[in-house]
Amino acid sequence: MKVRQITYADPWPEILTWEKDPVRPELNREFRHMHGREVYTNEGAIICVAYCNDVPKTVEDLTTMVGLDHAVFYTVWSKVGGAGRLLVTDLWKHMLLTKPHIKRYVTLSPKTEMAWNFHIKNGAILLNENEESDNYEYSEQELIREDPSWHKEKIKRTDYGPEY
Repeated sequence: MKVRQITYADPWPEILTWEKDPVRPELNREFRHMHGREVYTNEGAIICVAYCNDVPKTVEDLTTMVGLDHAVFYTVWSKVGGAGRLLVTDLWKHMLLTKPHIKRYVTLSPKTEMAWNFHIKNGAILLNENEESDNYEYSEQELIREDPSWHKEKIKRTDYGPEY
């Protein structure tokens, strides 16, 4: 599946508008597109990313920990089976290739069994158990373990246009 960034001016996929976010329904469109935030889709799922300087424990931390070296996946949801997993791994690979300044890939996840299962199955480790959230961390070593040919893609890839 192709992954594309959704800017503020872009339409969201009809079945995946920000109002239908089951993880963070309280966050409006403006919050998701503020400076230091990005939204991506593969037309079957949506993921919202904040760039921070540390690992946030709350949604409020996303507004005060503005930085560049931590990519924080703070919501992901899908309406197509398997699309969320593909979006997480495809975007993660893209960021490893195009954003070398990012040192950590973490989540700000709800404290649910569904979030636990999703992230653990996708190669993350439980990093922190906070009062109102959990943080999971993704590492390139896990990506390599799950996809041994990843290093070949990393070496070959030279064109990183807006869609990949």
